[in-house]
Amino acid sequence: MLPTVSLNPRANRWVLFSFSFLSVSFVAGLVYGWPALRQELLDDGSSLTEKQLGAAFTVGAWSTQGNRFITGLTRDRFGTRIAACLCLTCAAAGSLGIALSDASNGAALGTSLFFVGVGSGTQLCVQPVAGLFPKHAGAVLSTLSGAFQISGLVFLVLTHVSDSLKASFLGFAIFILGLTVMAALLLPAGGSFVLQKDENETNVDDSNEITQEEHVDVPENNVSDPNANGGKSDHNESEREDASVLLENIGERIEEPAAQDDSKEESHPTALQQLRSKEYLGLLIWFSICIVPLQYYVGTIGFQLEQKGDDGFYTSLFSITYAAAAIVAPLGGYLADKFSLGFAHGLATTLTAASLFILASPTSLNAQVVGLVCYGVGRMLTFGMYFSNVGKRFGYSNYGTLAGLGLITSAIISLLQYPLIAWASEGHEMPVNVACGAMLMAVLPYCYWLDRRERRYGMAPFFKHNVLTGG
Repeated sequence: MLPTVSLNPRANRWVLFSFSFLSVSFVAGLVYGWPALRQELLDDGSSLTEKQLGAAFTVGAWSTQGNRFITGLTRDRFGTRIAACLCLTCAAAGSLGIALSDASNGAALGTSLFFVGVGSGTQLCVQPVAGLFPKHAGAVLSTLSGAFQISGLVFLVLTHVSDSLKASFLGFAIFILGLTVMAALLLPAGGSFVLQKDENETNVDDSNEITQEEHVDVPENNVSDPNANGGKSDHNESEREDASVLLENIGERIEEPAAQDDSKEESHPTALQQLRSKEYLGLLIWFSICIVPLQYYVGTIGFQLEQKGDDGFYTSLFSITYAAAAIVAPLGGYLADKFSLGFAHGLATTLTAASLFILASPTSLNAQVVGLVCYGVGRMLTFGMYFSNVGKRFGYSNYGTLAGLGLITSAIISLLQYPLIAWASEGHEMPVNVACGAMLMAVLPYCYWLDRRERRYGMAPFFKHNVLTGG
């Protein structure tokens, strides 16, 4: 067993958050830097068609979404440390595959992107670090979603840092292995980042508190002489009655924690009960519909910009604006905390729809920059609000299962992106862009429903309410 680093608890939570941010920034969203990698492959003489390149991206994008469900189950079953190390190792293997494969080998490229996509599970593993910051959990989760966006810049950097794609990706694989070692040393073995007190120690403390509170000191002048009044006293009988009442009260005090525990268990339903709630089903439908246009945009933005006259500058700018959206990541958490998750969901959906409508319009490349910014911010908010919704509304006891199931469901539905990409590559990009924008506008009623629900019942997690009402 590898040793773990032991730090002061207050310092430790910042170390864990810093490592979580670092690992997500370098690994979690690598596949979404695809436009830069696609351009470099074509510059290196790749003979792959746009459909073949789109197929390779689809494999990587599906892996990024779908494998996080398996990661969630692995994390819940075997713990954070093992799951994170496996994800990081797969990302290193994928990077090595890109370094060693031929630019015209579609199968090798798709396989490599598949393993790179598995690395996205790192984000799911480290997101419960938000539990160490209970008053700012929304901001922490949104910040990690911003880190996910930053990782989309990695491919752009790797394709420019060296003239050799092989050398840059080989070095990056070694770097990821270094992160794997750090994960083994820093991350908790269990599923939670929050350490619990030893149960026996807690029981002793509780017992002491009851003893200290209920102990009664009898003043010396109240002690009766056994020879006085014939050795009997009405006052002594009264004291005995008081003592009996006191013992009954102590018994009731001791039984209270058990009753509280039963109530606490009732207020934390099982994963199946949460999965069947209306609120989770609504979140699942919203996220699954949003993911298709989001993935389609990344898969086609390169050749769509080229059709508008781009020589590569705006494709690189896409990666930059995509990563720069991380700057406003804490804003998503603030909006969710200040107003509601429903409001933040609606903003994310509207911005993403706007980016597709702008892409469909015959505007100049300079005007397309507005669309690139809308997409970057909209996508960041979409993923950030999805994970924030799961954590804030359903808690962390079943976090891996709930978040992972949504990811694999959306991954299956996102396979629709490939026929859309193929259709767009054949010259039908304008109607596809408009259709994708319309899909996003169609889910705005869910955002309004969630906002009204939060305002009616409050923004506390719907544990007990969901179970009792099916809501």
